[in-house]
Amino acid sequence: MNTLFVSLVVLGVIILVVVLVLTQRLRRNHALRLLQLTSQKASDAAAATALQQLSQQKLLPALTAPLVSQVAADIWGHGVLVFEYQVAAGELTSPQLNMLAHQLEQALAQAAKQQELTAFKPDVPVFIVSDIWLLTGNLHFDVAYLRNQATFDYVADMRKLSVEKGTN
Repeated sequence: MNTLFVSLVVLGVIILVVVLVLTQRLRRNHALRLLQLTSQKASDAAAATALQQLSQQKLLPALTAPLVSQVAADIWGHGVLVFEYQVAAGELTSPQLNMLAHQLEQALAQAAKQQELTAFKPDVPVFIVSDIWLLTGNLHFDVAYLRNQATFDYVADMRKLSVEKGTN
C-alpha cells in the first residue's frame, strides 16, 4: 500500500513537470511567432518603401504586385528575423548586386526611420541586406531585421561563412 502511494505521487509529479514544460514551450513558441509576424509586417512595409524609392531612381522596375516575404531563417532557430523577397530584376546584372545591396540598405534605413523602427542596440542598423542574388530573371534578397540578438548573431555567422568561402 505504501509503495503504491509513493509510485502514484512520483507519477503525479512527473506528469505535472511534463505539463509545465509543455505549457512553457507553447507559450514561448507563441511569443516567438508573434514577434516574427509583427517583424515580418514591419519588414515588408520597409522593403516596399525602399523598393519604391529604388524604382523611382530607375535602379529597379516598379513593383507590379504587393510585396510578400517568406521567412528565410526558420531552420536556424527561433527568433531569427530574416525575410526573403523576390522581385523582377529588369536589366540588373550580377556585377551590380553589391552596389544595389548598399543602396537598398540605405533606402531601408530611411524607411525604418519613417516607421520609427529601432534595432535592439543603438549602434546597430535596423535592417541589413544579408544576401542578394539573381535567379531566372528575378532579384532575390534577404532582409535581416536586427530586432534581437538572435538575428544579429545569425547575420554575423552568415558573414563569417561567406568570408571563409570567399563568396562575399
